[in-house]
Amino acid sequence: MSDEQRPRPWEVLGRKQEGDFEIFRAHSLRARSPQDGAEHRFHIAEAADGVTVIALTPEGDLVMVEQWRHPVQRVTLEVPSGIIDPGETPEQAAVRELREETGYAGGEPERIGCLVLNPSWQTTRLYTVVIRDARRAGEKELDDAEDTRVCCISQDDARRRVLAGEIDAAPVVGALALFAWRTGAGGAG
Repeated sequence: MSDEQRPRPWEVLGRKQEGDFEIFRAHSLRARSPQDGAEHRFHIAEAADGVTVIALTPEGDLVMVEQWRHPVQRVTLEVPSGIIDPGETPEQAAVRELREETGYAGGEPERIGCLVLNPSWQTTRLYTVVIRDARRAGEKELDDAEDTRVCCISQDDARRRVLAGEIDAAPVVGALALFAWRTGAGGAG
């Protein structure tokens, strides 16, 4: 271990709401450095917490979704995911998101971890929930602005695609790695 002192909490001097942009709110935070007493300003995005769903078919394949993503202007391959609605648990949100985005349903949801999306400027936490024995149970229930295609791929293929940069959404890669490390699944991580 290093002799260097661990970082210490900063004194918060004030917060100011800067904007509300439908899916997130922004505020500035003024804080004093414990190192030298200097005051600094930080911008923080606050958004609802979310859930990423590792849905596994009876054969062990991953239920994934292809969809057009406007910020990157291309189709991405992702696990089902979404915002946790007020009053919902991550497990309830996972069941709902899986059904809405894919038409699939499965066994009892199991929360395996929580990742902070980007602690340098966001407050959002993403819970990873595993749903096993996922099977087609009905039609997708997409929002008006969603256009998706459901794909079931092997865990080995998902691992190959992550390493090749074909699956590159950080929340998806993080959820797959967490699943692999928690369960010892060789293919997903």
